[in-house]
This record gives sequence, C-alpha cells and structure tokens, in this order.
Amino acid sequence: QSIVKKSLKIFPFYLCLTSKTHTQQHHNNMDDFDIDDIDVSRVMYDSRAIDDATRRVAEQMDLEFRGSEYENVAFLPCMTGAMFFATHLLHCVRTFTRGGGLEVGSCFATSYADATVASDVVTEVHVKGVDVRGKKVVVIEDIVDTGGTLVALCEKLKSAGAEEVHCATLLNKKARRKKEHAEKLEKMLEKTYVGLECEDEFVVGYGLDYKGKYRCLPYIGVLKEDAINGTV
Repeated sequence: QSIVKKSLKIFPFYLCLTSKTHTQQHHNNMDDFDIDDIDVSRVMYDSRAIDDATRRVAEQMDLEFRGSEYENVAFLPCMTGAMFFATHLLHCVRTFTRGGGLEVGSCFATSYADATVASDVVTEVHVKGVDVRGKKVVVIEDIVDTGGTLVALCEKLKSAGAEEVHCATLLNKKARRKKEHAEKLEKMLEKTYVGLECEDEFVVGYGLDYKGKYRCLPYIGVLKEDAINGTV
C-alpha cells in the first residue's frame, strides 16, 4: 500500500521542545530506571533521554525545511529498526507543519552478515511508497555504525533522481565508522541530524534487535555477552 502525504497525529507543540539537560541527566542513570530484561547488562539511554533527543532532531530538521513548508520533502524510515524512532520523530515534525501533510514512504537494506557484526556487503536496497525524483529525501535510521548501509541507500536514492539526501539517526556509533564510508557520506549527504552518540557496545531496544528480539524495550540497553553467545 502506497504511503504518500499521509497526515500524522497532531501532538501538542510543547512535546517537541528540546532539553539537552534532561538527556544528560538521564543518560545511563540506573538509579531511577528499572531494567526489565535479564539479557541487558545496563541502560545506555533511558526513555526520557530518547524522547529529548528525538525532539531535538525534529527541531533541527524544522530549521532546515520550514522555509519550504516541507514541500517536496520525503521521509524514508529504514525498516525495521527505525520504526519507533521514525514514528516519534514524525509526530514531532508534524507539529511544525500547521496541518500540512508529510510525504512518508519506507526503505529497506540488508547489510548484516550475522546478527552482531555490521557488513559492508549490502545485498538489497528497496525504496517504497514515494517517487524520490527531484525531492529532498530524509532517510531515518535507528543507528549508523560502519556507514555501509547508509552509503548504499544514498547511492540508490541519488541514482533514482533525489535532489538531496539527508539522514536523521537516533544513534551514531562513530567508533565503527569506516573511513571510506565516512568520506562518501560527507559528499553524498546534504545534512545529518544525530540524536545520541553511541558507545562501542552491542545495543538493543527502541527498535534495535538481536535475532528479532528486544525491539520493544522502552530504552536502549547493552546486551550481555552471554545473550549474544547463547549461554543464557
């Protein structure tokens, strides 16, 4: 089913106000947040930190696109990991449009050789629901690590005629970024909007999974080695 110019639910404007202070206070604060999965060793970012970061990204994007009133802008959440972040982000962005619709499709890339190691070999790239020709396209990611997946998406969108490619990502794992990918992204991406910096750990929750599990955790947590090795 095509998903074009689909109106999103209107949230009160104050929900999209930014607060870096809350993000800093609630980053890795184990005292006031319960871990509800035995396979998670610690919480890297709790739900309030994620919420604050999402609002901040929405404000940054609004500064970029408000002049055009989001005309000729298409949003492409990268499935399946980005679905939670994308929903929250687009709700926030929607409050800035004063009733206007947002053009939303989806994209999909297969890029993992196994469940824990990012691969540079992208076997499939699909874009659905929008015609990107002549448009400013915002790819919405859950995490950018080596950069290989995002490079493949950018190349696909550019070849399909996108005027500009932007990226909004909840997590940015710089420690895993490959130099060749970073150089390509610098040339291909018009702008990047980053919610939170990610430590060099295997993280799950809020859309991120391991073998299909943990996506629905309300926080971003570090998965235990035993869970990765299959010993729990």
